[in-house]
Amino acid sequence: MKETGGFVDLRLNRQENQGNESFWPSFTDIMTVIVMIFLISMVVVLLRNMELVKEIRATLEAEREAMELARAAGEEKQSLSSQLREALEQLHAADQHIDELEKRVSRLQEQNAVRARAIADRDLQLESLLEERNSLAQQAAQLQIDKNTAQEKARLSEEQKKLASRDLADLQQAYRELKEELQRKTLQIAALRSKLEFQSQQLADARQERQDVEEKYLVLAEDYDSLKVKYDKLVKPARSAKGRYLVEVRYYRRKGRYHIEWREGDSGEFRAVSRKKLDAILARLKGEHKEGLYVRVILPEDSGLSYSEAWKFTNDLHRKYDYYYQETPPAEKTGTGEG
Repeated sequence: MKETGGFVDLRLNRQENQGNESFWPSFTDIMTVIVMIFLISMVVVLLRNMELVKEIRATLEAEREAMELARAAGEEKQSLSSQLREALEQLHAADQHIDELEKRVSRLQEQNAVRARAIADRDLQLESLLEERNSLAQQAAQLQIDKNTAQEKARLSEEQKKLASRDLADLQQAYRELKEELQRKTLQIAALRSKLEFQSQQLADARQERQDVEEKYLVLAEDYDSLKVKYDKLVKPARSAKGRYLVEVRYYRRKGRYHIEWREGDSGEFRAVSRKKLDAILARLKGEHKEGLYVRVILPEDSGLSYSEAWKFTNDLHRKYDYYYQETPPAEKTGTGEG
């Protein structure tokens, strides 16, 4: 087959036209080349469209997975919030129960003190009566000795004997009554002590229950904060000091005393300050810098703080002054900056 201009000659009656070949390709050759170029272009476009379809499907699948993750995180956040509210209610109920027990214990202690004073007064009276009884007994013994003598027998009148006998009987009766009263008070004191021990045990159990609730609350609060960080990562940009006014606060405890130090920016000397003064400074800086504050809390490794103290201090400062934890971040107000 003869080629014309580098292409296969597909024309009819090519033998008749062999002698009439011209320098330019025929119309059929041009159309053949155009069709081949069109087919090649169509194949390239189809391949590109298939790649785009795959990318779009992958993007839609990633968006669907992100939405599912956000929905699951929202449900878990609601569940943790409900558990946190229940823990707070239990803690409040435990506090009320402890307050009631402390009031009851205080009243019982006051009653015991009053009864103890009454018993002490009775003991004094009993001692006085016993002394008087011993004195009378000595007098009676002396009278018995004196009865052996005729002179003492003559001087002792019948009236004095009756009086001494009646006083001695009255003293014996009073002594018996005081003794019975003392036994009753002793039994009452024993019952009160048993009741006090029982209530003290209840108070200890309530305090232990309160401690357990506080520990559960800290665990739930930590889980809630961790989940909130994950959730915030899905719905808004990460917390960053870029474009914000940096304030660093250092918090630690030494020899039982709490220390707070602060500085503006990440250089310079830290200055000691009280918590009230720190709140005033941060409130002023928050009003002056519309771009928002980035509050960086520094807790040294040997801070001497418990987890609860460190978390409460950090969370309180962030909630009040840090741009990231405000209900309406400054970036949303101005429309610029990152979250």
